[in-house]
Amino acid sequence: MAPADPRAAGIRRVLLITLVLNVVVAAAKAIYGLWSGSLTIATDAVHSTVDAGVNVIGLLTMRAATAPPDAEHPYGHRKIEIVAATAIGVAIGATAVQFAWRAVSALIHGSDGPATPMFGYAVVLGTLGINLFVAIYESRRARALRSEFLAADASHTASDVVVTGAVLAAYTGARMGVTWADPVGALVVVLFIGRIAWVVISRNLGVLVDQAAIDPDRICAIAGQVPGVHGCHKVRSRGTASHVQVDLHVQVDGSLSLTAAHDIAHHVEDAIRAALPEVIDVTVHMEPEDDAEEGL
Repeated sequence: MAPADPRAAGIRRVLLITLVLNVVVAAAKAIYGLWSGSLTIATDAVHSTVDAGVNVIGLLTMRAATAPPDAEHPYGHRKIEIVAATAIGVAIGATAVQFAWRAVSALIHGSDGPATPMFGYAVVLGTLGINLFVAIYESRRARALRSEFLAADASHTASDVVVTGAVLAAYTGARMGVTWADPVGALVVVLFIGRIAWVVISRNLGVLVDQAAIDPDRICAIAGQVPGVHGCHKVRSRGTASHVQVDLHVQVDGSLSLTAAHDIAHHVEDAIRAALPEVIDVTVHMEPEDDAEEGL
């Protein structure tokens, strides 16, 4: 039986904690939004429900993402986490479109405004406090565990903090009799959510399309410190912040024996791994120095 992955266990623990808190927040907003008729709070409840749904998706995908490499997936399954993180961005964007449609409709057709009793402030401020805690906690754990999924989810939750501020302003305006405050507040929510969606999607698409994960010059500088290495080129890297794969071509003295060249390759691999802990796989292609110009 394979040993438990402490990183995956840590991520699942964070997701379980945030799931419980997000369900509490979503339920509070939904119940109050339906009761009061507030468009801003009701749409914000949908946003919080998406947060809880994302936590569930994370719990389901983390097991698959941490599975060891197999014959069909020789590079492992880590990109499942990236796909899930990208899906969060898409979910946020879809939610923003829904909010915008309802808000514009309310502005065009008019709205009587929601009920705004004083205890509504308690609901909004209470959920604001929970969202702030979740955003800070999840962001810190994302950095500690180097999880792209948690980072994306933390960004999503952070948008809730800003959104709830807009909700509070819209609620105050509606309480003062400004009928357009509620749909305008919902549109402000949309702007923040749309920006978060773009940040999350663009960040994770870079990994999916194999954007360079490490500066090639940095890798060559490390390889160049290894005795016997005369040159370095054709450096490629890909992967996530905590799971990078590197391959490079190294030039050595063409008269070296295969055994000596092989030893140098191992030293290069060890040097790169030691200097860059996020690198989990290094492939070194050895070339005689005489072929340097041709390789370039």
